Formats: sequence, structure tokens, C-alpha cells
Amino acid sequence: MKSFKQMTFIALALASGLASAAVQPFTAATGTVTLDTTYLTTNGYTTTALGSSTFNATTGVLTDPLQGVSTVTNPGPLTVDFSDASGMQLAKGFTKVKLTNFTFDLGTNTLFGNVNVGILLNLADQALLTASTVSSSFGTDVGTSVIDSASTRSLGLLASNFTLAPAFVTFLGDNGVDPATMTFVADMIKEIRIGTVVSSTPAIPEPSTYALMGLGLVGMSLVARRRQAQ
Repeated sequence: MKSFKQMTFIALALASGLASAAVQPFTAATGTVTLDTTYLTTNGYTTTALGSSTFNATTGVLTDPLQGVSTVTNPGPLTVDFSDASGMQLAKGFTKVKLTNFTFDLGTNTLFGNVNVGILLNLADQALLTASTVSSSFGTDVGTSVIDSASTRSLGLLASNFTLAPAFVTFLGDNGVDPATMTFVADMIKEIRIGTVVSSTPAIPEPSTYALMGLGLVGMSLVARRRQAQ
């Protein structure tokens, strides 16, 4: 019952957040998830792309199309939404783990997604991984403080150094699942990348700003002259 109530509250919170999200036009792009091929091979995992995703077994790059970019506050951090049905399947022996419907929340640097492990585990929009190294941009805005706009902008994101999201660890523990059995997901993902991260454009001073600077310089010059005259 406790677990059911927790999931209900989470569902309501997510529904509330989605209802108030402001969709931001963006240049069509795909995201890539780079997997550690050495780790996959050493530990006997095979990877298969799902939905519209593609996977290059040589480079370990999973390509996943984006379907939406939004903010909840103005200005505020972006939520990047990947294709709902796309993602990947990780298999080892008879165990198959499907990870789909990814979203990345720049407010918490957390990757969310659906997790399916046969009849054992079936989670929707679950916090999965937290990145400790993240850089981002959306047009000239930093991805963590985007001002709403109707203009189409280019998205840049680079996230790496992943660990299991605290909410995922708690959920597994509360339901009798050893979190250590899922750490392989964080271990095998090297980075998530979208486009190219660009630096914010420095603000150009307005004419009034230049005028104030000029007055300040004139004032300093007059003071200097008076001191020399004395």
C-alpha cells in the first residue's frame, strides 16, 4: 500500500509538471548515448536498439531522436525529451533489460526512462542516472536558465560521470531489490551528447552604459587635475 501511494503521488507530480511545461521550438536533432564497449564485452552484455534508435556496436554509440524540449519556469532549466518508444535493450544470458522513453532534466542533471525487466520490474518515467559533469546551451542561453521564446534554437548537451539516481536506489531498496544489481547501467554509459555546447554570448552594453562609463572617466580625470594643481 505504501509503495502504491508513493507511485500515485509521483504520477500526480509528473502530470502537474507536464501540464505547466512550456514547449520550446528547437532545431531538429538527435541525441547520442555512448556506451563503454570494453565493459560490455568483458561482462558479456549485448545491446540492441529499440524503436527509432540505431546502435553502432563498433563505436558503442546509440543514436536516439529528440521529440521535445521544454521548461517549467521562465527562466528555468530545460527538460529534453527523447522518442517515447526508442531506446535500447541490454541482454546477458536469459536476462533482458529494456530502457526506453528517455528524458534528461537539466534542473537535477537526471536521466529518466522506462525500465522493463520481463515480469520482474516495470517502471515508467523512473529517475535512473545522475550526471556529475554537465555542460549545456540552448541558443545563447545556458541550459539551466533558459528564457522562453518562440524562436527556434539549437540545443547542446554533454553529460558524463554517471551514478544511479538516489530516487532509483531508494526505490529498489524499498522493494527488496539490491541496487548493486543495477549499477551496471551507470558503469557502461560514458556520456550523453546532443549537438555542440556553445558559450553564452556576452551582453553588449547599451549606449547609456557607455555614457556612464564616459562620465566616470571624465570625473576621474578632473579629480586628478585638481590634485596636480594643488
